[in-house]
Amino acid sequence: MSQPADHSASSQAAGSVLAQLMLSEEYSDFSFSCRGEVFQVHKAIVCPQSSVIQAAVKSGFKASIPANFCVSAADRFARSENCMLNMDAFAPELVRRFIQFLYTKDYNAIDISSEGAQSVVNANTDENATTNGGENANESATTVNDANSTDTSSKAVKHASKGKEVERPEIRDPVFRTILAHTRMNAMGDYYNVPELVKLANTRINVTLSSASPDAPWVPGLPVLAETAPEIVNNEGLSEVLTAAVAENIGTILTMGTLEDSPLMTPFCLEVLKKCNATSQALSETLSYKVRTLNEVNTKYQKAADQALQQKMAMTTVSSVNKCRTVGCKGRFECFFDQSSGRLRCQHCKAKH
Repeated sequence: MSQPADHSASSQAAGSVLAQLMLSEEYSDFSFSCRGEVFQVHKAIVCPQSSVIQAAVKSGFKASIPANFCVSAADRFARSENCMLNMDAFAPELVRRFIQFLYTKDYNAIDISSEGAQSVVNANTDENATTNGGENANESATTVNDANSTDTSSKAVKHASKGKEVERPEIRDPVFRTILAHTRMNAMGDYYNVPELVKLANTRINVTLSSASPDAPWVPGLPVLAETAPEIVNNEGLSEVLTAAVAENIGTILTMGTLEDSPLMTPFCLEVLKKCNATSQALSETLSYKVRTLNEVNTKYQKAADQALQQKMAMTTVSSVNKCRTVGCKGRFECFFDQSSGRLRCQHCKAKH
């Protein structure tokens, strides 16, 4: 019986040691670079959890190459004397959470909404960081072994962090920013092939959606989030989570018009969806009316059934009682049915029988 407790204690101790190692950066033999910031890590920790990083380490890679230096993407990953992996395709706060997850199996989401806001507000700056830095920012994080997964995830990350969002007022809502930040963590987990990170991000998205108010400004922004999901190859159900949220709030989304310019919708499909939603709303109103009517009829039926039962009991009382139950009532026992309750009462003292 002591083994599970010992195993749990040892797991917590190991997690604590790794967390301390992450914070201290002692004995690090590898690093991630992101838009001018460098994060020290340990190959023994990060490589076993990411086949993409592992392949990059085994094959070698180029960490920093001048933008005008003509070299293929494969050559950028082919050789290096620097133990550094370029992660300019992501924002630094995402890289921090990514590292935190690799060491602790969790990432801090306390300030995730405010950090998400900063990323969105500075979307044009983020775009410059990934484009003006040369193709290195887009290509240096792609390995030969995992190119199919990372290419599409890179598109999702760019799409979720660039100018299109700046035009939408709903992005200022903390719920939207939180979901967006977790969606980016999902994309990063897919980008570097860390399935457990993808699952954790999806769990956080589900929790945020389930606790959010359906009347808040974040709802019209759901299509923007949903657009990123199909481009993440292994999103572990993120598409289903977001499409369910869109379907649940489709009336509000159609009213706000946020699907009008979405690449997910053709004009024909949008018109069909509007008509289907109108039909659904009409059916919902009809159903609500019928439910109310049924409840009213059921209430009346229950009241009538109770009265019938009371009268049946009263008839039994009439046939077996010849005097009032009230001690002070000496008159001849005469009775009547109370119309309001259906109970039998004494004609003289009005006592119930």
